[in-house]
Amino acid sequence: MIKRIFIALLMSSALFVSYSCDKNTVAGDDDEYDPLNRGEKVEPSIKPGDNTNYYPKAAGSMRIMSYNVGAFNKFMESSTANIATIAAMIKEVEADVVGLNELDSCNTRHKNNQVAALAQELGSWTWYFGKAMNYKGGSYGNGVVVPKGTTIIDKYYVTLPPTSKEGSEQRSIAVVETDKYVIGAAHMEGSALNQVAVVNEWVEKNYKDYHKPVFFVGDMNAVVGSEHITALETKFTIISNAQNSVPVSNPTRCIDYVFHYKKSAPVQVTGSATMTMFRTGDPKVTSDHLPVYADVKF
Repeated sequence: MIKRIFIALLMSSALFVSYSCDKNTVAGDDDEYDPLNRGEKVEPSIKPGDNTNYYPKAAGSMRIMSYNVGAFNKFMESSTANIATIAAMIKEVEADVVGLNELDSCNTRHKNNQVAALAQELGSWTWYFGKAMNYKGGSYGNGVVVPKGTTIIDKYYVTLPPTSKEGSEQRSIAVVETDKYVIGAAHMEGSALNQVAVVNEWVEKNYKDYHKPVFFVGDMNAVVGSEHITALETKFTIISNAQNSVPVSNPTRCIDYVFHYKKSAPVQVTGSATMTMFRTGDPKVTSDHLPVYADVKF
């Protein structure tokens, strides 16, 4: 127990380092991989503030948000401006925890640690980056941000293997445990049942009959009723509304979700939406995915 507490405290201290990068935080040499399918670069269209609360949150609820941010570089020319815009959007909707997909960390495409930069923009929130793979002299993966002052018990990442298909990628789950809940954020391949098997094994091994609720969020690259989602549903319940999240201009498919692990502490779902309207930013240009959320009470 003492050893586990020491390790957790040691790991937690890493959350507060600078979001800039140096030679000691850069690793890997996979310069050929390009996970982004970039669209035409356009400038953001910011809606004027009108004091509208598009997504009211019931009193006493916790808002779990999932967002594939596309390395903050899908359509807006400046990733720095995109980070600032998405931070404003997160604060506008009063998210209490955000799982993030497609993040660069200290590579030659984006030299900063993007999840750390977002956390700083949010007001010194706590962050964690879960590496999926080496990319352009640095890393690429998933992350979690939580408000400043949140008590962190543990944080780690789980590697999800590539499939046998040509071009398949190694993925990851970025896991953060607070004093109130556990959350894992993943970006999965839609047909990768071996990745689903690792997810299901991870949650069963670590959190079966857990006294805290356990959430699993992210871009699953699969729709409801698919073999991929059906396999996840043997362990998890979808608690987001499963409305279409891609493409952003005219959504036709839901591939972004918030799940709750069935054998962890129960929650009451008080609201959910796929977010299409903000006062502080235009989700049609901040990413090629729309963000989703689920509100819960413990």
